[in-house]
Amino acid sequence: MKIIPRYDEDFFNCVESHYVSYWKAEGIPVEYMFYGALEDTGNVYEHFVAKRDNRWLFHDKKHVLDDIHHFGLTLRQERIETFQEAEPKIIEALDEGKIVFFFIDGYYFKHRTFTYLQKHEPHCMMISQLSHEGGKKWFIQDHSQPDFFDYYPHETVEKAYDDNPTEQFVKEIMIFDIDRERAANPELDQIKAKFELWVHECRDDFKIYQQTIDFLEVNREDISKVEEELEAYQNAFFFLYSSRLLFSRFLDVMNIETSIRESLNESIQLTDRIRKLITNYKILGKISVPKITEACGKLYEIEPKMIQTLKEELLAQKI
Repeated sequence: MKIIPRYDEDFFNCVESHYVSYWKAEGIPVEYMFYGALEDTGNVYEHFVAKRDNRWLFHDKKHVLDDIHHFGLTLRQERIETFQEAEPKIIEALDEGKIVFFFIDGYYFKHRTFTYLQKHEPHCMMISQLSHEGGKKWFIQDHSQPDFFDYYPHETVEKAYDDNPTEQFVKEIMIFDIDRERAANPELDQIKAKFELWVHECRDDFKIYQQTIDFLEVNREDISKVEEELEAYQNAFFFLYSSRLLFSRFLDVMNIETSIRESLNESIQLTDRIRKLITNYKILGKISVPKITEACGKLYEIEPKMIQTLKEELLAQKI
């Protein structure tokens, strides 16, 4: 049985995270899919800061399923009302060496400490094995905090599936078929065309960095009064850091010659620094406003130039 290591922690929601991690473990070059990972920072601000929402519900970004056909991946997705009905199809897929993705209610899973016996919350997990040793149980893989790889009793899994709390995350199982020949020869010309279209259409104003500066300057005397909003900025910068890291992986795997490499690396370092500085407040109760505002100022300067350079290089056909 294959354990699926987590690929990314801060960019994808639980469904996408499990998908991408599984594809990577199966040898799919997922980095090619990240051509649009530099999400519009206006959308990032609106979602994380203005709405105080989390990344699980960030639907504005490009969906990872949009490009799977370029890599020989096909998704079989089937709504099934009860786990008892789903079980034969799950077993069939496991016998074929596949992993099954399914939605559950986190209320019933002990390793999900934020929801266990506290609140009903939909979540995606992976099933990779069925065992009858010591009772019927399913091997669950869940990229949680911390990641979980172990068996749960059949009764727990069945109850969590049948008691799925929302229509948005319906009672369904998801299985991927992989065409190995196509996976070994992905349609990179299509990916490059999509990247070029993304560059052409990018219209980011990067105001999130100035908004962060303004927020900190107004509240620097007593951050304790705005801790909830500060956490929203923290979530935004975790997302921004990961998006820039994934985009750099796309440039690397695509072997794109561009002069923005140095700026992009600096952007990765700066967003990482900001998220850590904000996290320090939650741990130590102290925050360095000057360091964060300095980093935001640099980002507000370099990132618009970075996108403009990409546009100019594309226009001149240098990439």
